[in-house]
Amino acid sequence: MTLYRQNKKTTHYYSVSMYPTLFNDFLLVHHCGKNCSQKSIKEYYASKKEALFRSLHIIDEKRHLGFSIKKKQ
Repeated sequence: MTLYRQNKKTTHYYSVSMYPTLFNDFLLVHHCGKNCSQKSIKEYYASKKEALFRSLHIIDEKRHLGFSIKKKQ
């Protein structure tokens, strides 16, 4: 999922993605763009439920900072 925050001159984004691995755990990758560190944060979770709860927590934090889901036009 990608969240966006519009500034006067630029658009910032924050991306959160979840992937299953070969070892039956889940990889959660999140990073921001435009004036943020380009380094991705990678976290591993034993279950899909744990990874999903963490991703929802990250999305909730970013929404409180003004990020939102871009609506289709």
